[in-house]
Amino acid sequence: MLVVKPVEHADVPQCIAIRVAALGSLVIGRPPPYPGYVEEAEAAVHANLDDPDSFVRHLKVVDPAEEDRVMAYAKWELYPNGRSKESLEKLKQPMSDGDRTVDQYGSLREAAHEYFCTRNGQMGKHPHLLLALLVTAEEHRRQGAGSLLVKWGLDKQKETNLNCYLQASEQGKSLYSHYGFQDIDTVVFDLEKYGLTGVEKMTEMIRYPTESGKPEALA
Repeated sequence: MLVVKPVEHADVPQCIAIRVAALGSLVIGRPPPYPGYVEEAEAAVHANLDDPDSFVRHLKVVDPAEEDRVMAYAKWELYPNGRSKESLEKLKQPMSDGDRTVDQYGSLREAAHEYFCTRNGQMGKHPHLLLALLVTAEEHRRQGAGSLLVKWGLDKQKETNLNCYLQASEQGKSLYSHYGFQDIDTVVFDLEKYGLTGVEKMTEMIRYPTESGKPEALA
């Protein structure tokens, strides 16, 4: 039976490798990792794990018979009182020149930055749980690992009575719908404008804790 466990420091390279294999360096468009991306991503997770007051929960799915292998990885963020004023102000800041120029996809990174910061800032005014990331290793897909990571958040929802929120790609949308997440809004990114091909659809989704599934007021 597969189980969900907290990510440990030794797991971080595997978690980031799964993330890069699934998403590249950006969920929108999935451009390849730029020089230093992996090191930056690993350092951010290590910092969260070292912070006893962190609002971030890094989780993994493993088979107890092979606990050293990470099958899936997720990042849930807990905001029982909404985001702090400092966090909300940070989300309003434009992308730095350094982040914009890490590779040739700077304009796409800027568009993604605006999308995620604007929407997380709006939701951040209210108490909620955020599923910021969920990825499964290709060889372990369709084995229920992703579902276990979603269910971890739903168990937290039962404890806290908070709304669960996320932004879903088309690949993940059906999984979240299966567990009661409802569409809020969908934005289509024309990747041709950014030097890639096709389009990317991102859908804001929310799951309400009430049995009726009716929205709680979000003023």
